Amino acid sequence: MPGVEALLSLGNPNLKLWANVRVTTIEAGSFYEYKNILVVGEQKKSCGKRRFKADFLRLTRYMRNVFADQPTRRFVHAFLLCASKMELWIFDWGGANSSGFFDIHEKADMFARALGYDTEAMGWDTFIERVIEGGRKKRYITLNDIGGQATRIRLDRAIIFSHYRGTTCYTTENNSVVKFAWALGKRTSEVEHLTQAKKIKVKGVAEIVAHYRITTIVEIRKGLQFLKLYPFLNGGDDPSLTSISTNIRGYKRKSSSDATNKTVSRSNKKQRSDSQKPTLSTPNEELWEDRIYSCLVISPAGRVISEFTDIKQLLESMRDAIKAHQSLFVTGNILHGDISPNNIIIMDPETADGFKGMLIDLDIAKCDERHTQPKRTRQIIGTIQFMAIKVLHNINHTYCHDLESFFYIILYQIAINKEGDISSTFRRILEEFPEKLKVLEPLCWKIRDILFPYYENEIIIRTPEGDPEQLYRPIIAACW
Repeated sequence: MPGVEALLSLGNPNLKLWANVRVTTIEAGSFYEYKNILVVGEQKKSCGKRRFKADFLRLTRYMRNVFADQPTRRFVHAFLLCASKMELWIFDWGGANSSGFFDIHEKADMFARALGYDTEAMGWDTFIERVIEGGRKKRYITLNDIGGQATRIRLDRAIIFSHYRGTTCYTTENNSVVKFAWALGKRTSEVEHLTQAKKIKVKGVAEIVAHYRITTIVEIRKGLQFLKLYPFLNGGDDPSLTSISTNIRGYKRKSSSDATNKTVSRSNKKQRSDSQKPTLSTPNEELWEDRIYSCLVISPAGRVISEFTDIKQLLESMRDAIKAHQSLFVTGNILHGDISPNNIIIMDPETADGFKGMLIDLDIAKCDERHTQPKRTRQIIGTIQFMAIKVLHNINHTYCHDLESFFYIILYQIAINKEGDISSTFRRILEEFPEKLKVLEPLCWKIRDILFPYYENEIIIRTPEGDPEQLYRPIIAACW
């Protein structure tokens, strides 16, 4: 990395505490890559309470990019240095924590400790074994399979990364997928769901090969004290926030994930009014949610639905994925809850019990609540682009909402084959299908009418009462 290095000495001569810091500056116009970032820091001439939100949001943007290019990083240190005042931050998959401002001369020991972290204290992954074999870098993990036998698995290429849940998936040499994920601690784990699904012979869902619980947010934050929450005003109160840039004073950013990982799923921007949630927390709410970081090996491996090669493969894969959802819900009493292109895979039926499409990722699945009345939920969880209309209004998730997501995925897979903007109305969307996929227009109309029937010239958007098969059967039949 081109630049100029300087050695700075900071400390308190009265306490005989000093810290020597080697600083590398980046020349204007040069590139830096977030995959090489160790610590994120920003030096300013002065700080003020009025600028806190802008400074903090700028740090979060940098952190988002660091975690995108270092998906197995557990946490990252950051700081704001304003003259002699410093604030230390730790960003992890549960949020951000601050030390509060302190004077680096008065508390030179605190400043020195912040600079003396080892590999584990820097948040680097220590579970993956990194070795050189035959002059090439290789990655391995060692964990027990479901029979209790220790097994060593080589990781190949990364295929999926999700910003929201910190999920990273790798292919392996034996037709399996290794998944690292930060799951919410209060939810039933994916391992439990998959174990239950296998026990009662659910079809069309991936199976567990091995799993290992690595750490939790509670363990990472052990010893930290949380004294207060930072209140956030409405973004409209600070016009400077709208001009925050990801560039650092003319330096260009080059992200390795931008160039190489086209399967990365991106989180969506979501705004909430401050009348709903004026601070980082509401009264009587826990300061933060625990997350469990685990490694899960599942089989068989497949290709994401977006990699379909022809219309027949798209429809057969979607049909069988819906059949898998049907089996999971009706037989297993488990609602998937996150139907998205990354969670539907194209399979070889010879290795997948006859299924040409399967479902993966039960991280946010839940036991069925079909006999309860629809209610508003506390938060929206899932992939927003493909969420059902009612779910976006915080209505409790049902099987019908997952079927609606399947429908949106079909439309999306067709629409992205056409360059340019797609109009918002359903009829205009169909009119703009690429010529080679025009044959699917009748199918889209049929599924739309099944999910959103008309009554007295009004469209009905609700989960019908009664047997779920009243929706599964006609939708599956339509895809033949």
